[in-house]
Amino acid sequence: MKKQEDNNSSIDANAFEIKLWDKEKINKKSGLWFIQFLTMLKKNFILQFRYWKTSLLISILTPLIAMILVKFIIILHQNQLGIGKGIYKLDKYPLSGIEDCVGPINEQNKCINLMFTNCIDNSVCQRDPNIDIIISNFVEANNKRMNLNWETDLSKWENWENDKLNFDIKERHNIIHVPNSDFIYNYSLNHQNITHFGIVFDIKNTTNTTNYRYQLWYNATLNYNSTDPFGSRVASVARGMDEAIVKFANGDPSIKPQFTVDLKDFPILPLSGFEDALVTESGPMFFFCVAMVIFINILSTIVSEKENRIRFSMEMMGLKQSVYWLSWTVIYVIHFFINSIATIIFGKLFNYAFFTNTNFWVLLIVFFVFGLAMGALAMFITTLVSRSMTAVLIGISFLIIGFLIQSFLFSDQYIAYIWWSTKVPQFIRKLFSIFLPFFNFGKLFIDISNLSSNSYNSVTNTVVKGTGFKWNDFFKKPSSLLNYALKLDYMEPTCYALYYLFANIVLYYVLGLYLDNILPNEYGNRKPFYYFLLPSYWFNNNKSVKKRDWVTQIQNKYPLEIDVKDLDDDVQNHYQYTYDESNNDPVKIINLRKVYGSGKKRKVAVKGSCLSIGQDKVVALLGQNGAGKSTTMNIISGLSPPSSGDILVYNKSVRKNPTSVQSELGICPQHDILYKDLTALEHLRLYSGIKGAKSCPELDDILINRLKAVQLYTVKDARAETYSGGMKRRLSMIIATIGDPNVILLDEPTTGMDPVNRRYVWQFIEKFKKDRCILLTTHSMEEADALGDDIVIMSTGTIKAIGNSIHLKNKFGNGYRISVLVDVENIDKFKAIASNMVPGIHIADDSAGALIYDFNDEQAQYVPDFVQYLDENPDNYVNTWGMSQTTLEEVFLYVIHEDSNRKIKEE
Repeated sequence: MKKQEDNNSSIDANAFEIKLWDKEKINKKSGLWFIQFLTMLKKNFILQFRYWKTSLLISILTPLIAMILVKFIIILHQNQLGIGKGIYKLDKYPLSGIEDCVGPINEQNKCINLMFTNCIDNSVCQRDPNIDIIISNFVEANNKRMNLNWETDLSKWENWENDKLNFDIKERHNIIHVPNSDFIYNYSLNHQNITHFGIVFDIKNTTNTTNYRYQLWYNATLNYNSTDPFGSRVASVARGMDEAIVKFANGDPSIKPQFTVDLKDFPILPLSGFEDALVTESGPMFFFCVAMVIFINILSTIVSEKENRIRFSMEMMGLKQSVYWLSWTVIYVIHFFINSIATIIFGKLFNYAFFTNTNFWVLLIVFFVFGLAMGALAMFITTLVSRSMTAVLIGISFLIIGFLIQSFLFSDQYIAYIWWSTKVPQFIRKLFSIFLPFFNFGKLFIDISNLSSNSYNSVTNTVVKGTGFKWNDFFKKPSSLLNYALKLDYMEPTCYALYYLFANIVLYYVLGLYLDNILPNEYGNRKPFYYFLLPSYWFNNNKSVKKRDWVTQIQNKYPLEIDVKDLDDDVQNHYQYTYDESNNDPVKIINLRKVYGSGKKRKVAVKGSCLSIGQDKVVALLGQNGAGKSTTMNIISGLSPPSSGDILVYNKSVRKNPTSVQSELGICPQHDILYKDLTALEHLRLYSGIKGAKSCPELDDILINRLKAVQLYTVKDARAETYSGGMKRRLSMIIATIGDPNVILLDEPTTGMDPVNRRYVWQFIEKFKKDRCILLTTHSMEEADALGDDIVIMSTGTIKAIGNSIHLKNKFGNGYRISVLVDVENIDKFKAIASNMVPGIHIADDSAGALIYDFNDEQAQYVPDFVQYLDENPDNYVNTWGMSQTTLEEVFLYVIHEDSNRKIKEE
């Protein structure tokens, strides 16, 4: 939305004076790095407070949400499985029979339901037929009760002898008679989890009384259930045998005894501390996600600044790369610290043993260092991508990968510790430790929870409370019962995982800074891979080059690839002037060439420009889109490297020392590069700090003076997102003047401005050009005519014409044009007078008394006398007359006419 400016605040442009920088008092070069750092830090804090909802979410609310989700998992687990809940009123239920046996995994039909014998220990005795009848009665009743089809015919049962001790069955067997009880023992020992039940009978007859005794053997592993360690199936076998014995002893086959047995469990008290066992299981997943929210925010924020070119704008104005990275590092260190404290506080408030039973400093260092490691990884990734959408997608991908690793590798102690056992090649585990911070976090979490949190024993249905994790435990190897099963020969103390996190921080932070320097930006600019070995990187190199030696060196090293003779004579003369060693202009461009791409995609944007810009001048650079204007600007600013040639700015080479050149520049890019949530005054203070100006009353006076000069004072405290396009351009133009740089680059500074405010900007530029060089690109011929002391016309990467406005109009235009309105009867008389006063005068148009005369350069000397005649009109032939000169637009179209026609033909 465009802000309505107060008309009463308008100033008298003619009387308005621009306040200039007192560099001795304000702009201190000593301590420039520290001033830039404080300025960038202040800017980042302002943005964090402006985005307070996001800051609150990533720092405080995310840990709270994680704790709530863990609590939800606990409640859901309890409701679904009933584990950890108290059960006080239990219903009775009838005792069933026994079902078919189930064999080992993947061999479920390989099992034996029942072995029986009437011989105790290793004795040898005859098979008792009465016992066969009892077993038959049992099978018949159990088949009916459980709807089974076990064989009831005694003759079809298998009768094993001792030679079957090593026999491997291939299918399910229901009833088998064996020699004695030792056979049952030995067979079960040699064939684990195959036989479910064994019965040894001992029937005694004394004094006409028969005692039916039997011993029931069972596999406790296969017959366990969640109500008691013996299992209701054991009781089912005993009940079935008692019914079978009663039926046999009665002697009447028609009698079918049935014992009704109901079961009822004891009340179950709730397990105290069961929640913490689930925190141990699900904690690595959810607490990992807490840091990942900040991780994604880093990717989005930093890559957005790159995508919107804000960072490049600040670097062109002199921002040091180390300042940029360190300022953001401080902000996110604070975020991670607050996030870690919030995680610990909420964990204690939710009373999770992992937090209440662990040393506070251990928790803080684990969560904080893990956050820093993920932050370093995020900063490393930002150097590889240039689109914020891509960066966010990468962040989400890391979130998913890390979540899966935490859920699969660190939700169970066995799977987690197997990586430190002899079963896994250790180089794989070390690669994970070196490159994956969340792998190290999972190890830290499970080591700590092993001592601090509670564990659930599913066999005894009990909760074992943790002893607590003290600071000294940090430097001990975690003890585990799994050591005997896994052979944890490579198990390391818990602190080793923390050391790996520190290694992650150093690795990714250093690698990120390195790649940020050597990978080409979107403009193709980069440093050599050995840049850190150069003294110029470590020491400020403001050494000036010798102008004379530099001109000769560049001419020899980068010879022109165009034929100068094909250029306009003014351009040829300017090339020679630029090469002249006595030329002391502050800015000199020698043999500049820029090539993009290669092969079929190769495009030459600048073909060999030479340009000298003097002090106290505005040089207007004209050209159609793609002519090479903005490319030239980008090369001068150090944003894009030249393919050949070089630029000298106050005796500093852009190719050799772009950083020093940038300290001399003020830049208004083609597109507005503004923070939408910063105000105009905050933008000016930001760039003032980048230039090295300390905050003081004098600085504020200068900034307010500049805002008033372009009519932005009344909206100085409004955020840039509320500005119109013209207001943003005015702010960008003022930013370019911060620090009163010696050279100012203005790339289409008045685009989108209304005519009134455009005049204010022109007035400002005209006054501000004193003692400095201004290079301005524009598509407005009126602007070039009004501001340009010299006008340079470029087309297809080549300088086509150069000179001031009058010179160009005289050279490429049609000179003066005079239109005269004469009565029809006087036309011939007037034509005779005109021909007599101006020899060779040309009539461009003759229509019903309206005459148009063109004057070339040779005829310009006759114009004053002819104009005087028209003005005095002594013969009363002239009714009215007017005079005009060739416009700059006509000159421009004429100069680029050939290239435009060629382009149309090519297309």
